[in-house]
Amino acid sequence: MTRMNFDTRSQNAWKELIEKESVTRISWHRKFQATSNEDEWFKRAFYTQATSKPVAQTLPTIVLPPKPKRRYDSSVTVNQLREKLDVEHNPDILKEMYPVKKEHQHLLYDGFSAEDKGRFRYLKVRQEVAPDQKYQYPISSSMEYGWKLDENAHQYQTPIHARGKFIEESFYRTNGAFQ
Repeated sequence: MTRMNFDTRSQNAWKELIEKESVTRISWHRKFQATSNEDEWFKRAFYTQATSKPVAQTLPTIVLPPKPKRRYDSSVTVNQLREKLDVEHNPDILKEMYPVKKEHQHLLYDGFSAEDKGRFRYLKVRQEVAPDQKYQYPISSSMEYGWKLDENAHQYQTPIHARGKFIEESFYRTNGAFQ
């Protein structure tokens, strides 16, 4: 079995998987954890059997568990949920990407890729657009590092009489290991 090459990218991916597993585990526990009342029926049955009369005289009492609660409200219909989403009137709710501008979309039908036009030119122009202007939210974890970075860029200025640490202060994130 070969060892994984743990560079920064694979360490971050590994850390992300572990965090995702722990969040899933915690959310499952919160969703399905037993409340204090749900365990009482078992305790009652156990203690009544332990303190009851000898077995030869009476049979143990049977304590049935309570009926489970519904996890959703059955009074809400599908139509009511559709009205809440209102997908028909706002189709951009479920889309990850903003619609393409008309002048960029027009480039698709202008010439051939072999002539550096058409699809080739369209992809070049789309590559120049920042991801936070193309997508509504970061799709992958790699997009989170530079997401909306231009909004905070005006805060960082170069010192007058020294070298600036623009990249360290704005790009790298501290993980708390050396603090």
